[in-house]
Amino acid sequence: MIDATRQLRWYAGLALLVAALAPLLMVTLLATDPDAPGGAVVPVFVGGPVNVAGLVFVVRGMLSTDPEVSARLLKIGAAVIAAGDVLLFVVRAFIT
Repeated sequence: MIDATRQLRWYAGLALLVAALAPLLMVTLLATDPDAPGGAVVPVFVGGPVNVAGLVFVVRGMLSTDPEVSARLLKIGAAVIAAGDVLLFVVRAFIT
């Protein structure tokens, strides 16, 4: 049986990987700045593990062979990544 959503799963997964890693990298670079305030690394410790957990769901969704399981895992991963990004930016806003 041909899976018509295979390419869509991969492209959506790659977009979610970028959406998880880019903000995490940006906030990490801001936290490692020598002129950063004392608690600047806190957003990385709060939102970082949430984004990593979302990445695990996304990768499992990309590699799943069942389209229904894949769609569910990608949705869960997208929600977790969105929550992690919001945590990153909200905690960063409270610190600065």
